[in-house]
Amino acid sequence: MKNRFGFTLIELMITMAILATLTLLTAQSISQAIRAKVSMQDQIDDVSRMRDAVRLIERDINLAYHYRDLEKEIEQLLKKKSTPSTPQVGGLTPPPPPPAMETENRREVPRRDPETHFIGHSDSVNFVTTNNARTVRNARQADFVEIGYSVRDCKSLSKEQKSSKCLWRRLSPFVDLDVEKGGDEVVLLENITEFKLRYIGKGKQDWTADWRTDAQGDGTTKGRFPQAVEVSLTVEKKEKEKNKKYSMQVVTPIHFPNNPEEGVSVQGSSGR
Repeated sequence: MKNRFGFTLIELMITMAILATLTLLTAQSISQAIRAKVSMQDQIDDVSRMRDAVRLIERDINLAYHYRDLEKEIEQLLKKKSTPSTPQVGGLTPPPPPPAMETENRREVPRRDPETHFIGHSDSVNFVTTNNARTVRNARQADFVEIGYSVRDCKSLSKEQKSSKCLWRRLSPFVDLDVEKGGDEVVLLENITEFKLRYIGKGKQDWTADWRTDAQGDGTTKGRFPQAVEVSLTVEKKEKEKNKKYSMQVVTPIHFPNNPEEGVSVQGSSGR
């Protein structure tokens, strides 16, 4: 009989066991790589959303708008300095000069200057900014808007609809006397565990948790915008395996506070 060459049953079983082990290990490696990629992509998305929110806050604060009618202030100062002493003739004071004739083009409605305030607390801030895009051509709206940031409860858009602390951004195209109300609100971030604000400006030796430019402000802040705002933001996502926590802190300067001591003075102007 001729010799026949081939594999025995034991050799086939060993080969199949090796191939099954390699297949299992390969599948586990691919599964772990996919999970790691999904987890890494989630982290990138979370950090990107947080960075975008912080950039928007920075841009709004950078362009905070403090309205001041410098021409009117200079005119009032010039009137005070140019008012001559009234001469007396024979011990009698001459009558005052007649009032100036009113122009024919008198305004039917008296002009009312807008009031822009900056009201900030440790967990919320409301102010007027020029970070506004005109979406409709020739729309009847100002170049500045009211902006507000605060943290309140909201429900997630996921299937679970879990409730968490969210960062809300309020925008109102109408600037009125109450800078803390009005407009529409949208959610910027969910799962907020910390939203802390601090302010600094001339007259303050250190960071402060409150800044008001309205009538309720103190002698340092009343009528004066801060020079910089410190924003601390922390987001914590609770997942099955572990919690993911992201934190950012930035110091955002106001480009043009336009405070009285930083404005144009009459004595310093050259008249050109």
